[in-house]
Amino acid sequence: MPGLLTDLLLWTYPSDMLVITLVLAGWMLASAHAEPVSIEIAGPLVAARNPNYFQDTHGSVLILNGSHSWNTLQDWGTNGALQATDFDAFVKFLAAHGHNFTLLWYTELPKFCGFPSTASSPPDFIVGPHPWRRTGPGTATDGGLKFDLTQFDPAYFSRLRTRTQALGRAGIYAGVYLFTGEWLNIFRCSSDGYPFTGANNINGIDDGYSGGPKGIGAVTMIAPNAITRIQDAYVEKVIDTLNDLPNVLWIVSEEAPANSTWWNEHQIAHIRAYESKKRYQHPIGYGALIRAPDSIIYDSDADWVAPQVRISPPTSCGSGRPICKVNVNDSDHSYFGMWKDTPQQNRNYAWQNFMNGNQVLFMDPYIVYYPREGRNLCVSPKNGICREPDSRYRNFRDNLGYILKYSRRLNLANVTPRKSLCSTGYCLAQTPSAGAEYLVYAPSGGPFTVDLSAMPSSRKLAVEWFNPSSGASIAGDPILAGSSSRSFTPPFGGDAVLYLVDTAGHAASRISNATQGAQRGGPEAPHRRKSASYGAEGISGVFTRRSGTSGI
Repeated sequence: MPGLLTDLLLWTYPSDMLVITLVLAGWMLASAHAEPVSIEIAGPLVAARNPNYFQDTHGSVLILNGSHSWNTLQDWGTNGALQATDFDAFVKFLAAHGHNFTLLWYTELPKFCGFPSTASSPPDFIVGPHPWRRTGPGTATDGGLKFDLTQFDPAYFSRLRTRTQALGRAGIYAGVYLFTGEWLNIFRCSSDGYPFTGANNINGIDDGYSGGPKGIGAVTMIAPNAITRIQDAYVEKVIDTLNDLPNVLWIVSEEAPANSTWWNEHQIAHIRAYESKKRYQHPIGYGALIRAPDSIIYDSDADWVAPQVRISPPTSCGSGRPICKVNVNDSDHSYFGMWKDTPQQNRNYAWQNFMNGNQVLFMDPYIVYYPREGRNLCVSPKNGICREPDSRYRNFRDNLGYILKYSRRLNLANVTPRKSLCSTGYCLAQTPSAGAEYLVYAPSGGPFTVDLSAMPSSRKLAVEWFNPSSGASIAGDPILAGSSSRSFTPPFGGDAVLYLVDTAGHAASRISNATQGAQRGGPEAPHRRKSASYGAEGISGVFTRRSGTSGI
């Protein structure tokens, strides 16, 4: 399988940096071969000068791409039987596809109902563990002991830390969901055991739920109350558990009700204030709200957002602080129903987002059996959970890794979306008079043109084609720059990627924000980026010579 990670050679974990040396093998690409690749997680991510991306504390600008699934932190199961998730296998799965980002979900309901995994009569799922001890006295509506919301369950937080560390050792960033508002909005039932409903705790906390699939009182308040005090204490416990780990990003919730804006903003401010006293300050995310415009999350004080629009815009700016957000387009919100489209249409979604300056998360059903409409026909399901994932998504998963590999060849500090430069409308480029580079995507393949007039005809561009369907790359003959409408035709059918770069190497960046911050005494915090301005032509500078352009 292209992108197969076969051997973990060495890892060390110093106090400020995680260094993993991996051997990437099995790339069935023209002119490609396995070679060691060093992956670093160097301190928490901070805002890059290019507002589309984060950078690490070494100043390396990067994108975040990967799969996430519902049951990789807590266990799920039907028929009253939890099915343990093999988390080591999940980490290897992400690494095998070349991913560097996932989300760890917190499902707030001990039991949820109506999850549409089957065409009719969907089974109820149970979930565990949870953040609070179930001590009683008394029985909750799901049949377990009532929660004591003043006592945290060490097993939950130990698992959270251990799994976040395991991801870090593999060079993978973990977006940690603090809540999941969607479950409260559509998957509740009278026997769900939700900790914040009065019948399910011994602390007199009550969200006012009285039955039905919707019970959102715990996320729709407009001022602090008894519930937010419990929630705030829980959030602080999560931060205390993970703050010293460099591979963490926070995200408050996903698909919460449209009238949960006060609550979401409260948690963003609370996380920001509490972490300001800690060793690290991690980026804070805000997921799309149900039936609400994306402008709400763009106008928030989050550092990164996951909108509901299918293809995210080239910039994601609003009235909040920071003005511009890093945009991680999550198919969970933006591309529900993607399993009904063709593999090429699925790839279009990922590559078009990347060419617009954005990152991609795949709501991967992984091992949750979801036969409705053939969404996930994974292997050997038992109590709703499978032994192996469905191979139907293998190519899409691989393409998230392919995108990451091209992102590491580009100078992300300089490149910006430049749709006017190519007839396909999907192009990332930097265009100084020397050191230009272009990455072009043709969603349907076929002939297209690229404007190469930024550099004079005395300079040459190396040419590389990449086939997203097969994972194969083809080196072309170098061409002269200078043309304002150079024609290209992919040497294969279907969607295609073209990479062009000055044969002398692409232009490198001036001094990075992180380096400047270190010279001032520390890295720039994620929320300090206040300007939406960024030169469309990139930054001129010295050249970085490349060892070759034969494959990704």
